[in-house]
Amino acid sequence: MSDYFPKDIIQEILQRLPTKCLINCTLVCKPWRSLIQSPSFIHSHLRRTIHSNNQNAAVGLLLLRAFAGNENSALYSLHWDNSETGEHSKLVNPYPYIKEAIFSPSERVVVRDFHVVGACNGLVCLAVDFAYVGSQTIIWNPSVRKFVTLPGRCVSVSKTGKRRASYAFGHDSRTNDYKVLRSMSNRYGKTPCEVEIWSLLRGSWKSLSAAVVPEDFMFGVYNNRNVVPLNYGSVDKHAFVNGALHWVQRRTVGEDKFILWFHMGSELFGEIMMPEGLTRERCFVLRYEESLALLKSEELQGNCSKFDIWVMKEHGVVESWTKLFTLNLHCHMLEPFCFTRSGELVFKMCVLGRRLLKVDLKTEEFKYFGIDGYMCHFMDSFVESLVLLGQANAISY
Repeated sequence: MSDYFPKDIIQEILQRLPTKCLINCTLVCKPWRSLIQSPSFIHSHLRRTIHSNNQNAAVGLLLLRAFAGNENSALYSLHWDNSETGEHSKLVNPYPYIKEAIFSPSERVVVRDFHVVGACNGLVCLAVDFAYVGSQTIIWNPSVRKFVTLPGRCVSVSKTGKRRASYAFGHDSRTNDYKVLRSMSNRYGKTPCEVEIWSLLRGSWKSLSAAVVPEDFMFGVYNNRNVVPLNYGSVDKHAFVNGALHWVQRRTVGEDKFILWFHMGSELFGEIMMPEGLTRERCFVLRYEESLALLKSEELQGNCSKFDIWVMKEHGVVESWTKLFTLNLHCHMLEPFCFTRSGELVFKMCVLGRRLLKVDLKTEEFKYFGIDGYMCHFMDSFVESLVLLGQANAISY
């Protein structure tokens, strides 16, 4: 075909194809394989896919479910936003291949805990705690069936169990790099956090100096009242908005809370004040469209709950906080997951078998998501991409 069409025309045609088709196209010839696996092509294809998704209603919602003592029982599914039929596709379980890549066949390894750190541009960051071995962090692209295991960390993990690791994941648009932020802290916040960051481009960890890390930084510490109980899912609820990670934090002195952010490009911390009257309430940060959102949760009598949703119209401008919705439900909310493109909030209930519910914020109507949410750990918007396809150290399965 290259004898009949110029290279730029072929590239334009290929960039319009979906991810799975492009993977098959890498088998056509070496020039196509080299082109499709190039960083520039992958980045251009991702931008085109995101733009196309913004023009259409169907956007993936990645839903991962934890396993109970047996990694083979894990279920990974990709549902489609705005689908009344509950359409979804089951993803291939990567854990057998992850264990094979990390450990020898003779080693008997048990997965003790599982944590979905976050998802960004088709990549999913997983933190897995292996009993008697320690934790391992993985960057996984389910669309191309590749993953990268992160190397040993700079910060040592205490074997006494009195210190714990917390993770966050995001994208540096300036350098088109993907980074993992990791902190090691005393679970009761009695000692300062040690923080480091891993870069996919660099392929290694880098410790952040104590001068950069704020004194109030208590990422994932158990005494912070905004966290979700460990046995119910994600402990370190954060939102990646405007190139930065965001958390609700509590001052080391007093009960007041604020929003702490970490920019993936500058690798610097900063803070945003919460709306007046919310500094001592139970709040979660979420992403609402392209803006930072704050959800205040309040449990009422009679097994009812109320939550207010605030959105920061202009990022970093405290005066732009705007209260969009107030909802009253005849049930208790356990953990918010994400907003859908159609304007619904998906969350997990602590009653009714801990099922997943979708609530239309405008009509206040809710319906079940169509899947038992008891073991669901993570849910967020997802876009298929080719990232990791040409990564030299990525493992295929």
